[in-house]
Amino acid sequence: MKKDLLDKKFLIPQFESDNGSSDQALSLSEEHFQKMISEVEDYAIILLDLEGQIMSWNKGAERIKGYNSKEIIGKSFKLFYPKEDKENGLPDTLIMAARENGKAIHEGWRLRKNGTRFWGNVTLTAIHNDEGSITGYLKVTRDLTERKTAEDKNHNYTEELQQKNEALRKSEERYHRMISEVKDYAIILLDKDGLILDWNKGAAQLKGYKAEEIIGKSFRLFYSLQDRAARVPEEFLEDARKHGSVSKEGWRVRKDGTSFWGSITLTVLHDENGELFGYSKVTKDLTPKKVAEDELSNYMEELKQRNEALRRSEERYHKMISEVQDYAILLLNKEGIVQNWNVGAEILKGYAYSEIVGHSFEKFYLQEDIDRGLPKKLLLEAEVTGKASTEGWRLRKDGTRFWASVVITGLHNEAGELIGFSKVTRDLTERKSAEDKAKAYAEELEIKNKTLQTLNDELSSFAYIVSHDLKEPIRKIRIFATRQKEPNRSADQILEYSEKIEQSAAKMQKLMDDLLAYSELSSENSLRHVDLNQILLSVKADLEVLISEKEASIFSNELPVIKGIHYQMQQLFLNLISNSLKFSKPNEKPEIRIVSNEVDGSTLSEELENKSYIEISFIDNGIGFSPEHSKKIFEVFQRLQPKDSTGSGIGLAIVKKIASNHAGFVTVESELGKGATFKIYFPKL
Repeated sequence: MKKDLLDKKFLIPQFESDNGSSDQALSLSEEHFQKMISEVEDYAIILLDLEGQIMSWNKGAERIKGYNSKEIIGKSFKLFYPKEDKENGLPDTLIMAARENGKAIHEGWRLRKNGTRFWGNVTLTAIHNDEGSITGYLKVTRDLTERKTAEDKNHNYTEELQQKNEALRKSEERYHRMISEVKDYAIILLDKDGLILDWNKGAAQLKGYKAEEIIGKSFRLFYSLQDRAARVPEEFLEDARKHGSVSKEGWRVRKDGTSFWGSITLTVLHDENGELFGYSKVTKDLTPKKVAEDELSNYMEELKQRNEALRRSEERYHKMISEVQDYAILLLNKEGIVQNWNVGAEILKGYAYSEIVGHSFEKFYLQEDIDRGLPKKLLLEAEVTGKASTEGWRLRKDGTRFWASVVITGLHNEAGELIGFSKVTRDLTERKSAEDKAKAYAEELEIKNKTLQTLNDELSSFAYIVSHDLKEPIRKIRIFATRQKEPNRSADQILEYSEKIEQSAAKMQKLMDDLLAYSELSSENSLRHVDLNQILLSVKADLEVLISEKEASIFSNELPVIKGIHYQMQQLFLNLISNSLKFSKPNEKPEIRIVSNEVDGSTLSEELENKSYIEISFIDNGIGFSPEHSKKIFEVFQRLQPKDSTGSGIGLAIVKKIASNHAGFVTVESELGKGATFKIYFPKL
């Protein structure tokens, strides 16, 4: 029944012949083709019906897939596909592609009967009858698992695809049509002497001969004169007879004389008695692969020569580096492990090559540098920016220190990937010692200059204070002495004036004593607890005449006790209050408010965070000044008012100096015509 199905579906029409010998010859030819296909072992050659049911099975199919013909004929070819390919519809896709395009080629994993997989190269070719209708499909499969494994391991970029077409079992014409439509392979039938009996489209396309030009001629035509003279074709046939099947590659000749690189498989064909009656010859054009291989071979040879030149260059470079003595030149890996060590490194750092190679370069750093991660930071900087430069103290093997100038450079491969670092170190200890001596000498000079400047400033301040602050007591003495001379003064009034004169004289004496003490003692050693309320009362008494003349009002909240110099606090209050009185508005009575507060240093400046201050504010309603002069007014002899003003130009400079002596500072806020606010800040006790 299977035979009938095959005959009905696939056998081409048989024509009546008046010549019985012709039918006999045709039958014999069909038998030869069937034998040829059946005995091919390197390829699984299968005939499928329109639904993909298996209709024929050769030795190659049994060897590759594990089924015998009785087990598989009549079943779907989908059995050979893994579950994932079935779910993706690959078998149906291949059938559809072969139906639409005449042929479908695919490579992928297939299943054997025992469940193992093999890498199969599959060509599915549509078979047509005389009317051009598809009657079935020819499926040629080759096991390329070894090639696939080799490609996966060695990344070979060429693929060798070899296909053979099987002849159909029922008629020579059907098998002939099957083979003739394959174009990717030259499939040739040879007799036992190497004469060509059959020729497909692939052979015509590859070798340039039409069938009528080549059938009956020897396959030796495809070999060069040198190969023929060396009897290469005859040896090829002999090897096939000995081994049953032989595959070779080599240059072959087309009809037009051009050469191509062919991959050839020659398989011996036997009749039913086991006697050799011919050969099947399958040829694939691998010229592009051969050209690529030759180019690769040439490139590899060129690369080998370049590598040798590079090796010699590197050897010279390494010798040059290794013998440099003034610099320590190291090679580090990505983790900072020493890979190489030159003579300069051994001289500078004291380690022999065998003692340091394989150890971290952190050995050269002080423990405090390691604790703060300096070595790792330098490697990271060199990795990110390409280079890291630094100077600092480093350690020798014997524990002594040296001042090193270090440059670490990132090293990259051709792909731009970091592979390590070069580290060049120079001993600059002598230079560092000289610089330190010069720096110490400069600092000593600076200290001396500052001391001298301080002495000059103190002398200047002393002179300013003497000339400025003695004026008020002298003025009072002159005023009260003059009043004593006025007529009609009673004895009580004269006595009162005499007492005020004595008080002013005593004040002058106290002032001179304080100035002498100030000139002899540092601000730190002179600090005492000072009650600012008592200071204010004393200053108001000193300025009694001026306050009375100006009809001024002075208000104050409870002022704190601070740690300071009594006389300097007296001078500070005196200068600020007298300054407000002097620069009052002509037609407005002066009002002075003195307010104290505690403030957090962070509200004043980020630098003063975590510090607390006593803020003393002196607020007046005087003539004020423009804000741009807020710093200028604290400079010595700077006046913002006309030269005939009563201000001396040093009072506020003294205020700034006193605040500084007490580890404090002074600020001012003012607008022209709106008075001024001076704020003095002293550290809280």
